[in-house]
Order: sequence, then structure tokens, then C-alpha cells
Amino acid sequence: MNLIPWRTKTEGPRRGEMSLPSLRREIDEMFDRFLRDPFGATGLAEMFGGWTSGLRTDLSESDDEVVVRVELPGVEARDVDINVTGDMLTISGEKKEEHEEKQRNYHYVERQFGKFHRSIQLPGYVDPDKVDASFKNGVLTVKIAKRPDAKPRRIEVKTG
Repeated sequence: MNLIPWRTKTEGPRRGEMSLPSLRREIDEMFDRFLRDPFGATGLAEMFGGWTSGLRTDLSESDDEVVVRVELPGVEARDVDINVTGDMLTISGEKKEEHEEKQRNYHYVERQFGKFHRSIQLPGYVDPDKVDASFKNGVLTVKIAKRPDAKPRRIEVKTG
């Protein structure tokens, strides 16, 4: 009677078992997650207030501008500060939210508050004097124009 079943080298791992390459892949992914978010700030932010240090941010670029979109649910536009200093865009503010519900046999109050801060390094070819910001449905959109000399130019190729 064998306590440990023998498998030949040509057999792959059985269902539910882990092979060495898949173990290595999982360890690599674990280290990648750690390097992206060393102390689990995103996970901790979701546990303690939902978002204070892990603001969801999208960056995009067109021929004319750089666009930064930040999700700020429950935040009022008046509670958001935007600064551009050199090539650094800083978005900060504070969320204050209170929900109260009174019924005949219970009283329920829930508060959610906290400060947030996010700095984003911009490409060197943006114009810090031409910044436009709008806030709609909990999404802040910041558009920063590119300097005219940074915009792509079409160059005609001559023949002959």
C-alpha cells in the first residue's frame, strides 16, 4: 500500500493540484500586487471609509489635451481643490456625508467623512495656464491643454 501515489514525469498535475510553473506565476502576481499597492492601501481604504486613499483615476490624451477623470462619489464640487504646479496636478478635498433615519422604534445615523489627496505627474508638454475642470455625477474631469509646440504636425513628403 502506497501512502503517496507515484506519478511518472510525463504526467501533469492532477486537477486541483498546483504545478511548479503555476505556483511561480501566482507568486509573481502576488509580488506585482504588493509592489503596486504595498500596504494594501486600496483594500484598507475600502474597509475604512471606502476611498480616502485609493481614488479611482483615468488618464487619457488626445492631440490637443491631457484629460484626468477622478471618481469622487458623495463629494460636493465646492469641497474639491485642484492645483497645477509645474508638471504636477494635485487634487484634494474632504468628504462629509451623514445619513439619519428615525422610525418609531429605532434611530439610525451613519456618517462617512475623510480627506483625500492625489498627485499626478503630468507630461512636460502641457500648459499649466490652460486648465479646465468640471464636476458632474460624482466624476471630476480635468482637461489640461498641450502647448502649441507639442501638438503633432503633419509633414508633407516631397517626391522627386
